[in-house]
Amino acid sequence: MATSIFEDKAIVPNDSMVDCAIGENKPLWDRFKSHVAENYQGISQEWKMYSKKAGWNLIYRQGKRTLFYFVPCDNHFIIAFVLGNKAVETALQSPLSDRAKKAIADADVCAMGHSFFVAVKSKRDLADAAALLKIKEAS
Repeated sequence: MATSIFEDKAIVPNDSMVDCAIGENKPLWDRFKSHVAENYQGISQEWKMYSKKAGWNLIYRQGKRTLFYFVPCDNHFIIAFVLGNKAVETALQSPLSDRAKKAIADADVCAMGHSFFVAVKSKRDLADAAALLKIKEAS
């Protein structure tokens, strides 16, 4: 998994820290958060640090199911997904960008599925993340 800019286990990130970290890409994050709030019910968020190497991640869940991991980085952010085989097939046949499809094709495979991320730095990246979230939710 990608590394968060927030590595200090003693300091849980807050909105102000995230805004500062992702810088000029904050409007993209705000747009994605709005998209999630408007289109998905029963969403919860939790900051979690799995290791110092990975840093802090904001996990978005729908009930007990993890939808994606938000990873704040320096002047951008990453949305990490874990998709099952059926969802991977659907994603590779969808109109995602070539960059997103390559990330999926190159994904690490673990017990939970195919783990990969989309680095969000543009509206196109944001569209890929929204499409992947829809595929994840439908699978």
